Amino acid sequence: LTDADIVKFLRRCSESLVKGGWIVLKENTCADEAFVVDVEDASITRSLDYWLDLISQSGLHARYLSWQNDFPDDIYPVPMIALQREQ
Repeated sequence: LTDADIVKFLRRCSESLVKGGWIVLKENTCADEAFVVDVEDASITRSLDYWLDLISQSGLHARYLSWQNDFPDDIYPVPMIALQREQ
């Protein structure tokens, strides 16, 4: 998805939340660059800061963040981010 598509998607999800509802995002992230493009599988891996900016643009707020543990060192880090609408 493009950045604009992600923001639109998160906004649509946000509009569907009941008061106090949550969205949980679990996504690979890169650590050394803003994003990494993989041409072979047509994917983009974004940094955590990049994701947090997209989340903010969508009007959501990251309330909790935790990392997936016990992954091999050669795998991208995977945060789990709990989001709510900004009040």
